[in-house]
Amino acid sequence: MATVVKPGLLYVIISGLSIFLSDKFMFKFSLEAVLKQRRFREQEAARGLAEVTRKIQLEHEKLKLLSARQQAVRQANLLAGENGLPAPEVELARFSEVGLMRELDLLRQTLCELEKNKLLRAQSLRARIKERRVLERVRERHLEEYRREQVRKELHELNEIAVLRSRAPEK
Repeated sequence: MATVVKPGLLYVIISGLSIFLSDKFMFKFSLEAVLKQRRFREQEAARGLAEVTRKIQLEHEKLKLLSARQQAVRQANLLAGENGLPAPEVELARFSEVGLMRELDLLRQTLCELEKNKLLRAQSLRARIKERRVLERVRERHLEEYRREQVRKELHELNEIAVLRSRAPEK
């Protein structure tokens, strides 16, 4: 393995392949743990939003089925009334229709609450994305500062080497 050092870069040659390693791998961001936590919180918020969205979809499917069932019961009640069913059976059919209407109302209320929850979760997700992006911008600024500092140090070292060479007696 041969190593050739150039300003700002380190080339490692292994079996004829050159692998480029930059100063970025030497950079340590002091808030990396916080950034990792922000990413995790963002993922959790995204999972929560997906879960609520899935629940809403299931509730919409239930609502469609229950609405169709109510329509079928209503049609059956109308036909039963036209065919002259006894009053107790007609009354029982009306009670079942009223029960379905109550279930539909409860389902609509549940959907309304889930929609509110979805809005809150979406807002939370947007806030967490914003927090992560801010921290990533700070990280990028620190990385740029680190790179500028490395270039400044390398130039300073090269200047020192040039000065030492110019002062050295020639043979």
